[in-house]
Amino acid sequence: MPRTEIVIVGGGASGLAAAGALTQRGLRAVVLDRDDEIGGTWARRYERLHLHTVRRFSGLPGMAIPREYGRYVSKDLYARYLSQYAEHHGLDVRLGQEVGSVRPAWTTETGETAWESRVVVIATGKYARKRLPEWPGLETFAGPVVHSVDYRTGRSFAGKRVLVVGVGNSGSEIAADLVEQGAEHVSIAIRTSPPITTREVLGVPVQLWGIALSRFPPRLVEPFATRMRKLATRDLPQYGIGDPGWSPMIARKPPVIDVGFLRELRARRIHVRPDVARFARGRVVFDDGTDEPFDAVVAATGFTTGLAQLLADPSVLDESGLPGEVHPRNHPGLYFMGYVETVRGQLYEANREAQRLAQEVEAYLMRERSTA
Repeated sequence: MPRTEIVIVGGGASGLAAAGALTQRGLRAVVLDRDDEIGGTWARRYERLHLHTVRRFSGLPGMAIPREYGRYVSKDLYARYLSQYAEHHGLDVRLGQEVGSVRPAWTTETGETAWESRVVVIATGKYARKRLPEWPGLETFAGPVVHSVDYRTGRSFAGKRVLVVGVGNSGSEIAADLVEQGAEHVSIAIRTSPPITTREVLGVPVQLWGIALSRFPPRLVEPFATRMRKLATRDLPQYGIGDPGWSPMIARKPPVIDVGFLRELRARRIHVRPDVARFARGRVVFDDGTDEPFDAVVAATGFTTGLAQLLADPSVLDESGLPGEVHPRNHPGLYFMGYVETVRGQLYEANREAQRLAQEVEAYLMRERSTA
């Protein structure tokens, strides 16, 4: 059984950020990742994808994203950056390592071996496992039903009638991509209307507004943030999208950031539908009882963390399956990284969180050594 001081489970941006920040403090971690290449998750995402956050505030500790990658970095360039980041810091990333369980205190088991460590950092993220609802009648639907994580390009759906289920950032952008790539008809099924904003407001990236406003109490700045969003989206009710069902500032998560969706919606090339009730042969029945024929469905229906299956002791998770604390007090040596979501951007938070985590881990290991 191999031994090391620190094991990090997950080699995406959060896991690499933690490893990089630890390296800057002279601490070495073994990073276990199930992928076959660093940045593979980004490389496999849909072709159109770019970061919604600006380059300057999307880098990881100790290495900025190269300026030539542009203000909004493409998913392929971001995948390249992650690989460059691991090489720059000399990180020990073990690829093709699917972690099956993490047991106190602390054994991390893969299909090949089990690692013993003083510290384990769980950085598998909020998007570890795709979630596909069990819609009634789904098995009778003749066309393909593709989860958003498996969607690559709208070219595969040219000339077809396609329904996108879910209007988060992935769903809205995929709907726009389908239109741009020649789908005959595109509808989007919405359960709860989200807050939507343009990528830049008054010429300023929306992320920078989020960073500035997050310094103040959410309920104090929410009226101002709402007025800013309405500058770009005040006409949405006439296209079927009502008032938002939640507030980004209060919920502490980003809104839907428009990168083409609103243009196609206003041109009536994207059609809003209610939530899906069930499937039939070649048709989808909506909550209001109407039904339409579709050739294919893209399910932008989100993800689960998979942490309940990963952790031998899932008591550290809340009812939604997320860590209740970054460093659970009753589990010394256990840390979570990459589960914080705010209006400032997940990669911005990953940088800051990784540096805090590295400081805490260093202090913890110093205490452990002093009492050994």
